Amino acid sequence: MTTLPTATTVLTLEGPLAALRESEIRLLTDLATALTDAGEGSAEDRQRLMDVAQDIRELFFLVVIIGEFNAGKSTFINALLGDDLLPMGITPTTEVIELIKHGDQVSRVPEMRSDGIRVWIHPNTGAPGVALVDTPGTGSIFAKHEKTAKSFLHRSDLVIFVISAKRAFAETERLYLELAKNYGKKIILVVNQVDLLDASQQMEVRRFVEQQVQELLDLRPLLFMVSARDSLNSKGAASESGIDAVKAHLRGVFSEMSPTKQKLLTPLDLAEHIADRYIDSAKHQADAISMDTTKARDIQSELESQSQGLSTQLKTARAEIDRVFDGMRQRGQEFIGSRLSLRQIGRSLSREKLQQDFQDVVIGRALREINDASSGYINALVDNSRSYWRGVIERLNTVRAQLEGEVGGLDAGVYAEQREALEEAIRIAETELKTYSTGRVIGEMEESFRSNMNGFLVSSITSVLGIIVAAAAILAQGPVVGLAAAALIVAAPLAVLGGAATYRYYRRVTADAKKDFDDRIDTLQKTYHEAIDSLTQKERARLAHYGNQVLTPIFSRLNVLSGRYNAQLIALRTLQNQLAIIRKGIEDVK
Repeated sequence: MTTLPTATTVLTLEGPLAALRESEIRLLTDLATALTDAGEGSAEDRQRLMDVAQDIRELFFLVVIIGEFNAGKSTFINALLGDDLLPMGITPTTEVIELIKHGDQVSRVPEMRSDGIRVWIHPNTGAPGVALVDTPGTGSIFAKHEKTAKSFLHRSDLVIFVISAKRAFAETERLYLELAKNYGKKIILVVNQVDLLDASQQMEVRRFVEQQVQELLDLRPLLFMVSARDSLNSKGAASESGIDAVKAHLRGVFSEMSPTKQKLLTPLDLAEHIADRYIDSAKHQADAISMDTTKARDIQSELESQSQGLSTQLKTARAEIDRVFDGMRQRGQEFIGSRLSLRQIGRSLSREKLQQDFQDVVIGRALREINDASSGYINALVDNSRSYWRGVIERLNTVRAQLEGEVGGLDAGVYAEQREALEEAIRIAETELKTYSTGRVIGEMEESFRSNMNGFLVSSITSVLGIIVAAAAILAQGPVVGLAAAALIVAAPLAVLGGAATYRYYRRVTADAKKDFDDRIDTLQKTYHEAIDSLTQKERARLAHYGNQVLTPIFSRLNVLSGRYNAQLIALRTLQNQLAIIRKGIEDVK
């Protein structure tokens, strides 16, 4: 015999509510779409939004019954219906979602839908358009039962949480109540099986449940003490089972505001809760990325500061080196002037003595002083650079730690790309740090300076002493060992010109000797400048390369992330405002 389908009674839409429903469906869909790139967990929230959008199309006010297995949920629903419609037992009997729709006649042969929901029809669901939903028990040994129950909770318009008087408020019940609270659901508590307790025990259980719910969840829902079994056994006669109080409350809920308006308003609670959560998340992520960008910008500013600091240190080092050379220049001029004086020139000359005097008087501690000045600069440069690169590594590690803490809000590709850039930046900074060896840099610089100074010393002594000895030979008109040829070249003209010409020649020789010495000082000084300038330029180049080649890609990725989160924030806030407009529109409908 074929059973004809039984008609169901859905909620009716009148006037502007029909248009508001369509607007709400579009808005829920848009919000789901906006969560496409919202990171971990967004897929489940998108599905929840699509589920409630579909529920609005079907227009049934869903009263969802949740509770642990063997809390008597199916018996409680049968008591509400006043009929043994759903199977009951001491083992977990509800394996799927049982949906009892309102209809004029009872359908005792359920229809299994493609989504796994088993549909019944009964006239006593509470009001036209109201459907009661029985979910598999939480805390069941069957994991799929709990998953099925949890997957339907977000679709409820009203949650009735059934608790067994024998084991009131188990941990799973707390978790499910917290989940319902987080979804923004209206909740009613029902303590079932109170027929197993005496009056004092019932009072004790009631106080315990109310205290736990308030302290642990900050909830104060209505609580009903019932015996669903006694209600069914009474066969509809008046009883003290407590079921009539629950029915009366439900009638009050439906009369206070039409189930149609409540059906349209309830999904907005879920949507607003989801929008608020993702707005907070997007704002947190945008702020975090902004902080990361600030940290990275700080590193870049330090690059510029470090480079500018090198200029100050370089100026100080060059001034100290110039001071040493100025001293050498002055002493050299005085040495040439005194050794080429007419009084000194007539005395016997010892080349070895002149050479020793020149080295002692003119050169003196110059090489040591220059090395001290350059070593001080190099020490400052290396120490500052070491400190700087340690700071870079520390800050980049902070950014990396921040990124890892935010990974839940990033998709895998973006996270991997950004982490790779940071890892590379840290690796390069560590490599740079390892290249700094004060002793090596100073040793190379000192060796270069010593070689330059020795070359200057040899050439200067040869030139200055040669001029002094030559001048003495010419003025004395006598040969000097090793310089006879030079003396002969100039002796003839001097003999012709006489004493005045010889004096003028002496003045020119003296001036030329001093100029030659100045030129040699200038050349050596320039060499020293170029050496420390080159060292400074190399350091600047390293800083510039790190800023341009390493930090710039990080800025680029951070800017992309910042743009994404800010765009997401704007989109979500726009949708949030639209949800508020839809809500007001529904509430204003009379």
